[in-house]
Amino acid sequence: MTELSRPVRRRTRAPFAHYRKRIVVSFEPGDLLAMRLERTRTTFRATLAAVYRQLATWHADAEHRRKRAARAARRVG
Repeated sequence: MTELSRPVRRRTRAPFAHYRKRIVVSFEPGDLLAMRLERTRTTFRATLAAVYRQLATWHADAEHRRKRAARAARRVG
């Protein structure tokens, strides 16, 4: 693995929602993830740890809902 010493920026392929602008994603030193809409200045930053924690929470919640729906379906049918 290579240590991150300078920002790495990439654009998405498809436009985002009704904005019709692509998202620019940056990995920045200090373990930061930054996102902004193309041709705008407002940047949203979060630590990679916070993003990972949020993704794990969403995954656990989805798994919980799936299991609850399966139990409900067994009770009914």
